[in-house]
Amino acid sequence: MILKDARLFVADFVKGEYTPEEYAAFLAWLQNASIEELGIIAEEHEALFERWSLADVAPSPEWTLQLEQRLDQADERVKATPVRKMNSRRFIRNPWVVAASVVLLLSAGYLLYNNHSADNNATVTNDHNHGRSGALYNTFAVPRGGMQQEFTLADGSKIWLNAASTLNVPVTFNSGERTVELSGEGYFEVTGNVTRPFHVKIKGAEIEVLGTHFNVKAYDEESTSKTTLVDGAVKVIRGSRTLQLKPGQQAEINYPPSGSDPSMRLIREINIDAVLSWKSGGLDFKDDNLSTVMQAIARCYDVEIRYQSGVPNKSFTGNFSRKSNISQILNQLENQGIHCKQDGKIITVMH
Repeated sequence: MILKDARLFVADFVKGEYTPEEYAAFLAWLQNASIEELGIIAEEHEALFERWSLADVAPSPEWTLQLEQRLDQADERVKATPVRKMNSRRFIRNPWVVAASVVLLLSAGYLLYNNHSADNNATVTNDHNHGRSGALYNTFAVPRGGMQQEFTLADGSKIWLNAASTLNVPVTFNSGERTVELSGEGYFEVTGNVTRPFHVKIKGAEIEVLGTHFNVKAYDEESTSKTTLVDGAVKVIRGSRTLQLKPGQQAEINYPPSGSDPSMRLIREINIDAVLSWKSGGLDFKDDNLSTVMQAIARCYDVEIRYQSGVPNKSFTGNFSRKSNISQILNQLENQGIHCKQDGKIITVMH
């Protein structure tokens, strides 16, 4: 992409007529743009600013620092007019601030484009994420009690996040790899690219894929993480051990409470429909221990689970709909001999 192409992209952006691939190419161009080029692009910015009505969107201090560093690296002249106080209502008053704000506002617009179907409980934020070589990251998040949500990345890959889940994604993927970090549960439809493998980092492990569909469940509060392959092929890497999955198989990592090394095993036959039930608004369990069931309910309904005298040694088989309210869920548990008492947002499991 050259300056002329970048200006054309901004015009398309204002109209909402662009693809994730075009956006990715524009961000790659911005990484090496000169101060003069940023200033020219900033002239296109005012219409964009009005189009998205982003006047009340204030950048975080970390994000502002990144923009300042970007300008400092691009041209030493910026140091003579440092940007130290960014007022999101007065971007156009200072040409250096305008140039810096191009990166911020185009990123915000990209997220609006890719998150156009999200309900108001899903969020996308800019995050400095210390320790990542100064790279800019976006955080996609669905809170406790939130419904499952779909997001599209700059490379065209699609990701669905479950309740109480976050995904950290670089604003731009580098030329050699595509790496994201997941906490919680997500379903991935990765755009294939044999020269740029896609990596998902979860707690203590990494998943490598060239282009395929798979589900990852890796909540911090659970003692296991599970990677389930729907189609294609993935590798799950934990330390020196690697599991190559085939469709319908699952890699399960167990994290001992003692803090000793986690173990990993291959499960050869998995009920894919049950694993993916959350994606269509359901919760499906088959002989799952009660702790796992109640943790899922807590995340989906944003409630606190307590036990009257320890976790009962019981299992549960059944399915719930996210359209059901918490009282209906508790009635289903009662029908299987699992007695619960509700007090506001506190659910106590009785013996």
